[in-house]
Amino acid sequence: MNTMNDREEKFMFFYMEQTWNEMRHLEDLRERVSVLILTIASIISGFIVQQGFSNETKIMMWFVIVLGVVGVLMVWKLFQIHQMGQKRLDKWNEYLENNCGSSPKILTLRREADLTNKKNFWIIAKIPHNVFWLIIHFFIIGIGILMLTMAKQDQSLNINKSENKTEIIVQPSKTINQTTVNSDSIIIKSKANE
Repeated sequence: MNTMNDREEKFMFFYMEQTWNEMRHLEDLRERVSVLILTIASIISGFIVQQGFSNETKIMMWFVIVLGVVGVLMVWKLFQIHQMGQKRLDKWNEYLENNCGSSPKILTLRREADLTNKKNFWIIAKIPHNVFWLIIHFFIIGIGILMLTMAKQDQSLNINKSENKTEIIVQPSKTINQTTVNSDSIIIKSKANE
């Protein structure tokens, strides 16, 4: 069994502390990004609902979907970096345990504590914590898609299908008297002289 010298031990503890702080920072960053994206998506969704899912807000609906996708990718990437730090810490813990003299129990005690925790919370312990963050962002994507399906079709294309339409035929050779028309839509046609 190898033993660590004092310099290696100091470096190891310094590096472990830095990695732990970085992992904590990544957790904070994931929370901030998620809250920011959720807030922006909520404000935009509220505006879209207030506008009655009009055709003009479709671009904003797409933006909500893009926000959700960015959130998923961000959370996934931050989790990957976090897990890289965790793997480093696991390796360093093993190295420390192997160099702590005869019969070290550091990792054995940690494993026992982890098993006790998993037994007490056996259902929820099976779900990785990253899944909950991803669900939030997939929910945002789902809201954007739902809003797109609820968006009204462009009404200007359907003007000829209107039930309350009045046709006015203008003939260039005749004079038209002033008339008041009470209708939702008016179609003006010009009839050429025959």
